[in-house]
Amino acid sequence: MALRRVICLLLLSAICFVCAGCSYITDFVVVNNSAQPIEVRYRVKQFPSEFGLPDKPAIILASLLDSHGGQQWNVLTSGQFAVDQGNRAVTVRVMPGDGLRVADMVNYSGHEDAWDANEFPVDGITISGTNGNVELAGPKTRTAFAEVSLALYTLTYK
Repeated sequence: MALRRVICLLLLSAICFVCAGCSYITDFVVVNNSAQPIEVRYRVKQFPSEFGLPDKPAIILASLLDSHGGQQWNVLTSGQFAVDQGNRAVTVRVMPGDGLRVADMVNYSGHEDAWDANEFPVDGITISGTNGNVELAGPKTRTAFAEVSLALYTLTYK
């Protein structure tokens, strides 16, 4: 009887370990590769719940982005970004050489996955800078991010 309990406990532990080991987080980052600051405005999708940011905006030097994830993000304080609740929009100034995390998703499996498309929290991005404006809406918002790895997708403003 004791042997059966030990085997069940080991089996349960192994299943938990395998499930936990398969999880990863994918960051979606707008990179400012220009010589001047840019303004990034992104719109959060309408979900049944009350409006809230999917993630607090965070910045990192683009040179420190790691394709394996686990970046040490500098989460912005409320004075470093603006929120327009009525339009469900966030506006952030991004300095040259910086990357702005606009969203992250657990176990993102790629642009072709219908579940991921539905769950992606951002449905519009406008990037304004001295080299012109970039406006993305709907599904193009998500698919404009280029896959670097499972843990990192980037949209680069040049």
